[in-house]
Amino acid sequence: MSGTLATKTFKSPAAGGVEQRYKSADMNVAEDIVNARVDTVGGGWLFDRGIEPWWNPRTQLTPGLSVSDFTAYFVDPIDALYVWVRGGGEQVYHLIESGGRLYYWLGNKGTTAVASFYDDLVLLQSGRHIRKVNEPGTQFISYGNRLLIINGYDKPLWFYGNSKIRNWGFSLNTPAPEVLDIQPGYLAGTDDLQDSTAAPHFNSSSTIGMGDPSNGKVNTYDYKMTFISDTGSESPLSTPNGLSWEATSSAATQQRFGIVIKHFPTGPAGGGIVARRLYRTRNQKVPELSGADAQYYLVKQVNDNVTDFIIDIVPDAELVDTAPSITDTSTISTGWSFGATWNGSIWLAGGSRNPTKIIYSKQGLPEQFGAFDYFDVGNTAGGAITAIAPYYNNIIVFRQRSIDIVRVGNGGNYQVSQLTPELGTTATNTVKLVPGVGLMFMSYDGIYAIGGGLDGGSSISVQKMSTGLVKETARFSKTYLPRATATYSAKEREYWLHYTPVGRTYNTRGIVYHTEGDVWSFRRDLNAETDWKFGFTALATDATGNILIGTQPRWFGTPTTEGSVGYLSGLHVWSGSTSWGKSLTSAAPTQTSNVWNTADVTLPRNRYESGWFDFADASMKHRVFSVEADVIAFGDIDIELTWSFDYGSTVRTAGNQKQAKSEVLNTTGADPMLGPIVSPSKSAFVVGTSALQEPRMIRLRWDVNTQLVETFRFRLESSGVPFHLLSYDINFDSRNQQALNQRVNLAKGQP
Repeated sequence: MSGTLATKTFKSPAAGGVEQRYKSADMNVAEDIVNARVDTVGGGWLFDRGIEPWWNPRTQLTPGLSVSDFTAYFVDPIDALYVWVRGGGEQVYHLIESGGRLYYWLGNKGTTAVASFYDDLVLLQSGRHIRKVNEPGTQFISYGNRLLIINGYDKPLWFYGNSKIRNWGFSLNTPAPEVLDIQPGYLAGTDDLQDSTAAPHFNSSSTIGMGDPSNGKVNTYDYKMTFISDTGSESPLSTPNGLSWEATSSAATQQRFGIVIKHFPTGPAGGGIVARRLYRTRNQKVPELSGADAQYYLVKQVNDNVTDFIIDIVPDAELVDTAPSITDTSTISTGWSFGATWNGSIWLAGGSRNPTKIIYSKQGLPEQFGAFDYFDVGNTAGGAITAIAPYYNNIIVFRQRSIDIVRVGNGGNYQVSQLTPELGTTATNTVKLVPGVGLMFMSYDGIYAIGGGLDGGSSISVQKMSTGLVKETARFSKTYLPRATATYSAKEREYWLHYTPVGRTYNTRGIVYHTEGDVWSFRRDLNAETDWKFGFTALATDATGNILIGTQPRWFGTPTTEGSVGYLSGLHVWSGSTSWGKSLTSAAPTQTSNVWNTADVTLPRNRYESGWFDFADASMKHRVFSVEADVIAFGDIDIELTWSFDYGSTVRTAGNQKQAKSEVLNTTGADPMLGPIVSPSKSAFVVGTSALQEPRMIRLRWDVNTQLVETFRFRLESSGVPFHLLSYDINFDSRNQQALNQRVNLAKGQP
């Protein structure tokens, strides 16, 4: 059937973002965009980024490390990464955990000297638990000018900066003070002195000292103590320890006494204990009234962690300040896996020991947890807690199969309720606040955002953000969801998420949400299926908005074998680098150290792949003549266009086009190259030498000349060199040919 020729042009207003659904209201969508960013100045997709090591070894790496040290710092994957800004931005710490070692970098001095490496790195702790497949790893909770570090296995750490670190919290019971007995018989000459120390005594009319000197009176006192940390938090009260004595008719024993604390326990060295408090009962008169249930009062506070001998001569009448209740503070276990700072308190949740429990500290006292200051959400369906995150005037509790929310209710009490019983996550490290969107996170079937929640009648809601990424989200490996990682950069205006796809054991694919334009793209090495170099295991953003990447490198051979080749692990930066990190080649291994020659790794290919075009009428046949793209001139470097039709897997090439104006190509007036130099004959842009000009927008054309087809798709790629796509046109014609009717013999199943 023939139709009427109707030459047409599809004009994209701007190259669209990724949309993978079969039907979309907008034809200006892409199937795949790899390693691009949205240009916030001139618009369009800009492919001009690489990664470079944060600690750059230059042309040769001579770390002077043992094999185990080298492996921990440059071979093992980075399991945790956090940038902590302290003191109003005056101090910035890049904290890394790798190979069971927690450390931070000071900065790269740009030299390969052994001393430089050690000067740049500060090791905080080694021998730490290494995360498993189903574990989110170490979490970092900033509280004022301190940082809490937890992982559910090792003791929580309290980091001050400047390499100062200590164990956090009161995980052990407070020891009791040891009290010396009163020996009235010694004063009367009837008893021998015990412990070589006599209690001080005062006459019966003295205003100091303790005890009723009346004949036959029994005097009973009990003591407890607490530790005070440098956060102002107070440990739980110790068990009681006390004494009793009886006054007799002897004038020598009818006295008031001072009580000797012959051992006043000190806190652990380096444990942050700055003071201790001694508490005592008033005279209980008879022993039956003494013990844990009696009322205790503050005797004194000793403002050090050294003094271990005290004499108490404070009379009962001067005891005014009561001791805290036994429920005001309690010991906490080390098994908490998740944490957050909210409403002046530290919140801890989850972990193997307390999978559905949440506890919170006293406001302003980050190490003091009340015995009843907790929630247990185990009475509702949803599984174990997997993350907690503050969100405006709420704290969001993520669980395996649901999401709960904690608010401040009437009367100032906390209330917990369920936000949604149908959605949960185990991707702890993907929960990030994205301005203008909400709290974004990865779930089993896509990427979601929690939005709303400000005062004034607004309610919190959950919406799916990745409805157009149906093919990509189907690749999520649910087993490896805890290894997924994300970050948000205000500088790039991007939410990055890297995850492990089905069939892999490392994060080889990434998804990026661009708040500029509300569009999606992808981050990955297009050769990763056969020649992968890096997995992105941890993400963070530094104080200036640069995206930092913790990597897992690929190795050929072992670090102890001469000639072995691998890729430099450790911290990397997403930047304008013309390389994809560094490769290492072993040059001179020994038993204790090694020398490595380094080289830049070639950038992976960049790609913009359109969606399938049916030109708004799938009932007609179309012939595509050419594809024209508006790009910014980047000089004498190539962009290749390939194309496919009718959902076919065969890819045909339309050749390469130079990113230069045709009239000046291969002339002295050609635009300088802005990408890597691939030939000595090419002219390169040289800062301070080459003439500056306004960005030149040019149009490139690739001739296609298809047969009559129903659908068409094109792909633009560059071999690791930059290009900037603004928009494109597709020139085609259409012929009115309806789909053929199929006549089928239903009885026999034959045509």
